[in-house]
Amino acid sequence: MKSIVADLHIHTCLSPCGELTMSPRRIVEEAVRRGIAWIAVADHNTASMVDAVAAAAAEAKIEFLFGMELQTREEVHLLAYFDTSDACHRFADAIYPLLPDRENEPAYFGDQVCVDLDETIVGTEPKLLVNSLDLGFEQAMDRVREYGGLPVPAHVDRETFGLLAQLGFVPEGATFDVVETTSGRLPEGFGGAAAICSSDAHTPEDIGRRTTRFVVDACTIQEMVLAARGVGGRSMACCWDRGRTT
Repeated sequence: MKSIVADLHIHTCLSPCGELTMSPRRIVEEAVRRGIAWIAVADHNTASMVDAVAAAAAEAKIEFLFGMELQTREEVHLLAYFDTSDACHRFADAIYPLLPDRENEPAYFGDQVCVDLDETIVGTEPKLLVNSLDLGFEQAMDRVREYGGLPVPAHVDRETFGLLAQLGFVPEGATFDVVETTSGRLPEGFGGAAAICSSDAHTPEDIGRRTTRFVVDACTIQEMVLAARGVGGRSMACCWDRGRTT
């Protein structure tokens, strides 16, 4: 078992709400500087930057989890985590046609650029990424699992784009292993789920403002689930203010 501090919700320069300074190496440098040894990229409705950040993480010898942040038909944000690049990209390719054909307006929403490890722009995303997929929340949960991923409702206690804020309730019969909160405390209705905290960083300065300390055997989604259930000494604990634990 190892104890590891994680920030599993970071946006890159590809998310229109993310600063252009959120390049792969800058993200990793900030994580390392703050003692974070496990990160995940979760851009809005796309996985186009995960490989570049994974490469930067490998250079720095920190752990990486492939992710996305979906926006469902109800405007609920849902994190989708995958252990491999292949699984993440296959999922991203499957849901891309469900994103409306509305072009991005950089002057209003911000740029949507892909960069390489040297911060050279290698592409742009024409569709507006901060939009809702033609996919309901429960459908999205099922689709993530279908592709071998772990669905995690994002910032459920936030007043915008959280499950409770958008729906007003937890869907009957919905089950969760892990749920992201901003406070480390789960609202009622999430059953036996465990809470994680992440920064939802859109600027370098925000990386690590909220983290989760895991005790796990490996940095995988299955180990996250086992930690959520407290199996075999595994655990997870939310942190905030650069490391204080709930």
